[in-house]
Amino acid sequence: MFRLFLCLLLCCTVAEKAVAKEELKFLIPDYPPYTYQERGHNKGIGYEAVSAIMADLQVAFSVELVPHFGRVVLELQKGEADGFFLATESVERNKVAVLSDSVMTIEWTWVWLKQRIDLRPGTAEFKQQAQVSAQTNSNVYHWLKEQNYHVTAGTTDIRGLINLLIFKRVDAILLPQLTIDTLMEQQGIKASILSFKHEINLPLGIYINKTYLQQHPDFMQRLNAAVGRYLTKVAADKAS
Repeated sequence: MFRLFLCLLLCCTVAEKAVAKEELKFLIPDYPPYTYQERGHNKGIGYEAVSAIMADLQVAFSVELVPHFGRVVLELQKGEADGFFLATESVERNKVAVLSDSVMTIEWTWVWLKQRIDLRPGTAEFKQQAQVSAQTNSNVYHWLKEQNYHVTAGTTDIRGLINLLIFKRVDAILLPQLTIDTLMEQQGIKASILSFKHEINLPLGIYINKTYLQQHPDFMQRLNAAVGRYLTKVAADKAS
């Protein structure tokens, strides 16, 4: 009888540990309006989307806010987190994590002072002559370098990026349209002093650490299925 009790106790302990391991530790960058904190509370359209997806999976998760995407990759390399969101795909990120199916789309937009009528993003002259920047260590920043733009030193703080324009430290910046809209509202900057031009649309997904996936080989399939259900619900809500 005593042996049976010990066996049951051991089984319960193992089960509890398995459940505990299922909790995901996510990192999120300070990247409004997608992921950010307000008065200690996690906020953002990206955070809300992932919360709904994890609720569907019935998987508990915790979130730690970090300053920027560069910090996120470093933490994953050290094994300090199970994943991060939301993010576009990159070779560097793919080395340590696997990207889920697209949760939503992000729109990268050029922004420059309207008084600079000489600037024409999208032209060969702009690419050859304009001094441009983006948030340091972001995919946008690396993309600009890969495309051979004249990239100047930026800032790791996404909230300070627009100041590079206002103080004429750069000719133009590239960042998500929703982010520039949010920063302008927060900083009281009028759209009338700026010009905008769409550059590219890219999918945003959830990166899961490869180490976690080795321990949970079926998780990515389950996650992508939940992403699909989430998108179906979002589409249905919009249609109703």
